[in-house]
Amino acid sequence: MKNLILLFVSLLFCTHLGAQKTGPTTTTTPARVVDFTTTLEGYAYRFTPIPAPLQQKAGAPPAFWTYYWEFGDGSFSFEEKPLHAYKKAGSYNPILEATAHYDDGGRPKGKSASLLAMQTGNDPRGLPTAFDSTQQAIRMRPSRQARAEEEMVCILSYRNLGRVRTDGRLHVFFNERNFPSHFALDSARLHFSEMADDAVSQVFPGEALPTNGWTVLNLPSHTGVSTSLSGEFPLNTPLEKLLDTARRDYRDEKIWRFNNLLPNEKRNLFVALRGTANMLKDTSAFIHVEAIFAPFDPAVLPERFILEFEIVSSHDPNAILVSDSRVNYRSIGAKKIDYKVQFQNNGEGPASTVELKVEIPEGLDMKRMRPLDWYPKCPICPQPATNRSCIDTASSKEGLLFTFRNIYLPGTRQEGVDDRDSTKGFVRYRIEAEHGMPKRSFRSRAKITFDKNDPIYTNYTRTRFKVGLSPGLKVGYGFETSPNDSTTGLRGIEEFTQGGYVFFGLSISPFKSWRVYPQLELLTGIKGQTTGPETQMDFVDTISHNIVNGIVIDTLSFKTITSQSSTGHFSFELPVMLRKNFSRFFGAGLGGSCRVLFENGKTVSQTQERVVVQISGLSPELNSETLFAPVETSNRVTHFRYTAFADLTFGSVRKGLSLGIRGGAMLEQKQKMRPFAQLSLELKL
Repeated sequence: MKNLILLFVSLLFCTHLGAQKTGPTTTTTPARVVDFTTTLEGYAYRFTPIPAPLQQKAGAPPAFWTYYWEFGDGSFSFEEKPLHAYKKAGSYNPILEATAHYDDGGRPKGKSASLLAMQTGNDPRGLPTAFDSTQQAIRMRPSRQARAEEEMVCILSYRNLGRVRTDGRLHVFFNERNFPSHFALDSARLHFSEMADDAVSQVFPGEALPTNGWTVLNLPSHTGVSTSLSGEFPLNTPLEKLLDTARRDYRDEKIWRFNNLLPNEKRNLFVALRGTANMLKDTSAFIHVEAIFAPFDPAVLPERFILEFEIVSSHDPNAILVSDSRVNYRSIGAKKIDYKVQFQNNGEGPASTVELKVEIPEGLDMKRMRPLDWYPKCPICPQPATNRSCIDTASSKEGLLFTFRNIYLPGTRQEGVDDRDSTKGFVRYRIEAEHGMPKRSFRSRAKITFDKNDPIYTNYTRTRFKVGLSPGLKVGYGFETSPNDSTTGLRGIEEFTQGGYVFFGLSISPFKSWRVYPQLELLTGIKGQTTGPETQMDFVDTISHNIVNGIVIDTLSFKTITSQSSTGHFSFELPVMLRKNFSRFFGAGLGGSCRVLFENGKTVSQTQERVVVQISGLSPELNSETLFAPVETSNRVTHFRYTAFADLTFGSVRKGLSLGIRGGAMLEQKQKMRPFAQLSLELKL
């Protein structure tokens, strides 16, 4: 009787109570609800999804659902209808996360329910974890790929590979500094007495350590990648160095404290991250989340794991992805760009031949391509060809060709195939840039063919160049006529060449621009001291006129004033223009400038006086001669001049030394238009 009552209570509470757990969505299509039921089978519970109707995406393979389950006790499953046994009786909150592939409908909402487990048992397979066959202390696996405004769960598995019990911390880093913030932390589901820990190091280094891509890639499955970066830390790397490096590379850090982790014990922690709207800007790019296992006992070594996954706009198993969505043009020559083409057989039977044709963007050198890893695992095809399983690589004008030959890749609709991961494969390859590739965004796409079926085309990856600035040093000579000069012919040419000035300054423009681009300059002009012609002013002044005894006596004063002026010129000029480089050796531009001209002048005048006495009938006699001290006067004048001009450049116009010729019209306040010209040398860095 007692057993019948327990069975009745168990059946009564094993059904769900319908508590929703989801986040907001910005799509206009109504969200769909994926439900599930639980039934008791012996000492375990069978979880069965109730999927919403799929909405087939036009032109895509048949749509289907994949599922991720959390059972509320630290265990999880990716099976469609998993069977799970609870070790202890009690109340649990299982969670279902459903993902629609090749689907054009609204994003499904996750489902959480309450379950009162009365029957207990042990799973003979033990606790499922994210670990593979390698010996690692920490590892992560995503529940699905990252998508804007959609939750993704990072399964964090950790274990004690030492021989003593230890306490410690788990550090999770997300939102890389070289990207916008992709994630917000939704929640962390803890099942082994972990606790949130706010103890963070006070040392926050400001600069990121350089990384140059991947050198060793451990790829057990398509869902998560253990990435060994160049300069990878050895096992005995101090924990402080691991943490300092991660804090340089990521904006956000979350820490959990764990206790009493026994030797060889495994545990799971579930970190739910929600994609932000910024994710849409980097679709088809790789991003990373890093976790560090930090035990307190020095006998247990710390370790880190970097989870690499893709940003997607829709969940399509056939896709191409790129390691860098934005690159620096200055370093593109040494840059190694990694691509990953992933595929899934959605047929009713296995595929024996899979062909991947990949378009290669202009500027990437196919001769400098090498495959890094691939799945299904098989050797590279030998010469001559054999009937054994292998992968063949080739290139042509159209791009790269990867062909899996004589393999067995199950189909998702094949009878008896429950593990959808077994139906997926990928090829990852590295390619380098050609010298002097065009500074234009480039993209790539793959065509996937399973046996003799119609090909499937993937999305496009797009890599753009960062803006990058090119400073320049400029020196030259300017020619202009004086404001009042109206002469023509040889006299006009003489005035034009004599009115010159030396200038030097700086320029700034985008680095090695390919299309029309702006350029800004700041020039300082200097003109040597110019001396005006000497001038004289003569005048006569009668001092006295006397008549003595009929004799006329005149005393006359003769004055001569000699003046000479000199002027110094100093100017600032701000040219702004639009330019275009038509080739590596020739460019042209149009623009205008404002020039402020400062004139500092002085005039030196000296007066000479001669007094002469003239008696009628006699020759004049010099009575006295006086030379007065020079008198100096100064004046300052500021002029504003505006110009419109066109210029031509010859030489290394994108980067290096070039010769410039600029000419146009100049207008000074209250003056007519006057021509001007400039010759310059510019060194762009």
